This record gives sequence, structure tokens and C-alpha cells, in this order.
Amino acid sequence: MNKFELFSREHFFYLASYFLVTLFFIILSLNVEDKRRFARNSAAIIGILKIFELAYRYTVLDEPIRFLLPLHLCNLTLIMAVIAMTSGNRLFLNLTYFWSAGTIFALLTPEVKITFPHLLNISFFSTHFYLIFSAVYCVKAFNFKPNFENLIKAFKYVNFAFIIIFFINLALGTNYMFVNYKPSFRSPLDYMGPWPYYIICLEIITFICFLIMYLPFYTKKR
Repeated sequence: MNKFELFSREHFFYLASYFLVTLFFIILSLNVEDKRRFARNSAAIIGILKIFELAYRYTVLDEPIRFLLPLHLCNLTLIMAVIAMTSGNRLFLNLTYFWSAGTIFALLTPEVKITFPHLLNISFFSTHFYLIFSAVYCVKAFNFKPNFENLIKAFKYVNFAFIIIFFINLALGTNYMFVNYKPSFRSPLDYMGPWPYYIICLEIITFICFLIMYLPFYTKKR
């Protein structure tokens, strides 16, 4: 197994390749007759892939369960996306759309150590690009058009999650969402100062990202 290198030629090849695959499935999905069924099937496939990844990490890599909980923001968003794509619930569509904004940072500094075609590599990039796919699908197939109230609600919920997970981290000795301290690997947090100042920076960046996500719908209303 080859070691994955951050910002390598291979890393950018993955990003370009998965982006093209995601774009293909977006185009394909918007031309199918039963869009709700397509959404449910895609959610089932990505959910099974994630379960296989967690099972592999637990049984083969012997990782403790406390490190396998779906409490990082992208994993929480994936749960929101699976529920949204399965049910069409407006709250989960809203959270999926706005929370998917954080995917870009995860893809630029992926927490993956093994190259393709290892299961962990495939699962990481597939599940994260699925968040991009589901965000587009929420708008196109489910006709979800967020307003500013939706933006504020998504921001409130993500902060609520930050607070709860901070105390979960204290109890379990974990660092989900990196709210208790910076990750050990290279990340954009390295340029945002020590704790708790980088948390403030994250709050500002998150709100700006949400505003950017809302911008296309704001301009349409003018």
C-alpha cells in the first residue's frame, strides 16, 4: 500500500477525477424519470460504503469505537444527506445544503493515509464528493430554494453541534470537529492561531461560506 501525500500530483488527480465523476452523476440523475428513487438508491449505496469503512477500521485496523463515531462535521452532514435524500425532509435538505460547504476544506486537506484503490481512500473521497452531489440534488431534484432564514437556522444548528461535541470530546478524550485542539496533521487551522482563536476564525469562515451558498438564491430574488 502506497502512502497518500497531501498536495501531491496524485492528490489533485483524485480531486479532478472524482469531480468529473460527480458531475457525470449530477447530469445523469437530473435526467432520470424517478428522481426520488434515484436519490434513495444513491443514499443507500453511500451509506453502505460508509458502514463498510467503519467496519474495516474496527475489525481490521482495530480502532476503538470512540474514534469511529460520526461526529466530524462531514460525517454529520453525510447523515443529514442520507436522511434528506431518502425522505425529502426540508430541515435535512437545508442542513445538507449549507453544511456541505465544509467539504471543500476536507478535500483539500484529507485525513486519509492510503492511496487508491484502498477502501479507506475510496470511501473518503466518495462520501465527501457525495455531499457535493447531494447539495446540488437538493436544489435541482427536490426544488429546495434556501432563504436567509434557512441560512441562519443552519448556522445555529452547526454551532449547537460544536458545543455538544466539545463536551463529548472532553468525556471521550477525542477531538471531533477539532473544537478542542488543532489536528496533528497539516490543515488550514495552522494559520488561524492557537485555541480558542482559531475557533473564532472558523465561525467567521463558516458564516461566509454559508453566505456564498445563499448568494445564488439571493440574486435570483432581486
